Amino acid sequence: MKKFWRGLIVMVATLSVWAGVAPVAGVQAATAASTVSIDASAALAVEAKTGKILFAKNADKQLPIASMTKMLSLYLVLDAIKSGKLSWSDKVAPDQAIYKISQDTALSNVPLRVDGTYSVKELYQASFVYSANAAMMLLGNAVAGSQSKFVDLMSAQLEKWGIKDAHIVNATGLPNSSLTVDRYPGSSADDENSMTAKDVAVVARHLLADFPEVLDTTTIKTATFRAGTSDATKMDNYDWMLPGLVAAQKDLPVDGLKTGTTDKAGDCFTGTVEKNGMRIITVVLHANGTAKTRRFDQTAKLMRATLSSWKLMKVTTAGQPLAGHSAVKVDKGKTATVPLAATKTVSIWVPTGTTAKDLAYNYKTKKLVKANTIEAPVNNGTTVATANIAAKGDDLGYLSGKTGAKVTVQTAKAAEKANFFVLLFRGIGEFFANLF
Repeated sequence: MKKFWRGLIVMVATLSVWAGVAPVAGVQAATAASTVSIDASAALAVEAKTGKILFAKNADKQLPIASMTKMLSLYLVLDAIKSGKLSWSDKVAPDQAIYKISQDTALSNVPLRVDGTYSVKELYQASFVYSANAAMMLLGNAVAGSQSKFVDLMSAQLEKWGIKDAHIVNATGLPNSSLTVDRYPGSSADDENSMTAKDVAVVARHLLADFPEVLDTTTIKTATFRAGTSDATKMDNYDWMLPGLVAAQKDLPVDGLKTGTTDKAGDCFTGTVEKNGMRIITVVLHANGTAKTRRFDQTAKLMRATLSSWKLMKVTTAGQPLAGHSAVKVDKGKTATVPLAATKTVSIWVPTGTTAKDLAYNYKTKKLVKANTIEAPVNNGTTVATANIAAKGDDLGYLSGKTGAKVTVQTAKAAEKANFFVLLFRGIGEFFANLF
């Protein structure tokens, strides 16, 4: 009976050490960010560096994204420049169809001349600052040769990023009904580009990570296209949250990224702000309300709640044991145990009230002959397990689909195999111990 109870206690203790505490399914972290009410069809907030999701509302629902499309289109322009396919000084000329679009004053545009040539740089600035649609189409032609080929490039880029359900039919985000020609083959007059809030955030995150200089353009509040000519056009940035503009917030130093508006999409905005060492990306799709600043009002609410509700917390230190698991038993070893240590220092974003006891360590074991036991001989640096670490109750996860931070757990010392006589006498001792 004594042996039975001893075995039961060891088994329970071992399971509790290795399994950790699993996050409660379907329970969202109890933070201000998770409970704030955002009046929009969909909304999302993520930490820019890691892709940690900090808030989500209908984030997997596919909705029209309007001119926020241009973040993807301009990513491809920047990539073409980086690869040497284009240069900022390259000159391109509009065809008749793009010229005609540029003359449509009902759309966001800068006027192009059918016999004019324009630099990639000025078209890029017009596309980002003023959301100029014909300018964006002209850049698409410069990159791919035609509108349909550019749309194919856009879809291919999304595939590379793991986005498989986006619906992309043009380079600008305009309703197809606004395009008299250059419609993507097979698309209808009613088609519009659509994506989920998560997918939009993926695009924005790649844009910021791969081309951080984009913020030099997205922070331009006003500029003039073709200054000093008869075509001079003042371009006021539609991102009204930039400092000094009508929807600016003193506590939110917003520096990008892109608005979007169509009848179907409503008022949309992908914003970004960096404060107290934390850069977040927010996506608001179809903001509701009657105020002209409604998309920015909802964005400000979301940004404030997110920034105040999350903190960066160090959960492992390289060379130090993980919480609750400092050693592993050694079967047939000279020593009974060897110490364990994390291979790297890891910090994760957690709700502000989180403490060490609120972390869940979910282990996946390797090299074990049985629970919490490794067989001698053991080399220093032998991988024993990987641990996935997250705050309990936080089921928001990451844009990548992972649920927490992963760290490798290795032995911090070597353990030789005990010789025959040591094992013999150890076995005899255990035999007599089990008799009583």
